[in-house]
Amino acid sequence: MVSWNDVSNEMSQRRTEQNREDIDGYRREKYSELDQYTERPLIIYATDFLNREKVQACKGEVQIDLNDKDGFNEAIRNIDSNSVDIFLHSPGGLPEATDSLVQIIRSKFKNVRFIIPSVAKSAATMFALSGDRLLMERNAELGPIDPQFSFVKGDGTSIYAPAQAIIDQFEKAQRVIQEDRNKLAAWMPILQQYGPALYQQCQNAIDLSKKYVEDWTKRWMFKKSKKKEELSKALVEYLGDHNAFKSHSARVGVKELRDRKVKVDIINEDEELYDKIMRVYYSISLTFQKTGAFKIFENSRGAALIRQIQQIPIQFPLQMRPQRQAQPQPQQ
Repeated sequence: MVSWNDVSNEMSQRRTEQNREDIDGYRREKYSELDQYTERPLIIYATDFLNREKVQACKGEVQIDLNDKDGFNEAIRNIDSNSVDIFLHSPGGLPEATDSLVQIIRSKFKNVRFIIPSVAKSAATMFALSGDRLLMERNAELGPIDPQFSFVKGDGTSIYAPAQAIIDQFEKAQRVIQEDRNKLAAWMPILQQYGPALYQQCQNAIDLSKKYVEDWTKRWMFKKSKKKEELSKALVEYLGDHNAFKSHSARVGVKELRDRKVKVDIINEDEELYDKIMRVYYSISLTFQKTGAFKIFENSRGAALIRQIQQIPIQFPLQMRPQRQAQPQPQQ
């Protein structure tokens, strides 16, 4: 079976006319080979979210947001087909933005299959469940869909808290204070960091995430089942239960999905398909490693929009050591 080192060695031997490593040419060649094997056009949506330094440099733009609409509009523009494969590698992001991406994809394609070679969490899990089928590596994983809220701490850094955990904390504070008013002072520093409408916002966010996935799976994943409403509801209750998972990063694998009747195929069961998909995955990983790219929208028919960190030189007095400042910059 193909390995990361195999692809790295092959890529390093591919050269441009300027004798530079042909990273883009090699990666796009692997897209084309997978396209020809499956006889389905391929769309890439991948972000370098596991690289902490790059996440910091791009100010967290590895997540799904409304800017991604431009990338998907570019990636679908030259595809003339009713079916499509979407290669997905993402930590998730905004559920509302995910809904926008689902509408873009579903307004053009009747049959959508998501390829997940490694990780698609949170809102990326929601996105994947808008497909008709999933194609996953044996050890690939999705995750819970319970929404998270971001809070800025006094030192300027951000922390994330599950919406359900915030609700539980409010309700616990209410019970404790009702039982003993003297404990109000101890709870005040915690409660003061929350806005007056946060409790209801948390409940609304949970309901919205569940509604999206329930609607999408009824319409596509479970559309041929006589029990589609029952299956959709059971799936979102499972994926949306923060108190059962205990962590937003919890693993949801192939078995857990199949137990809930999600249509999942395992790429390892087709050796040639596995080889071609993993070559795509490793070539994307190497692109992230060797370039400033942090988000890739691309297809197997030649369209691409790649967002990357560009190194912009800054002028300093002669006695100071030159520095470089990283800024996110979209590139066509």
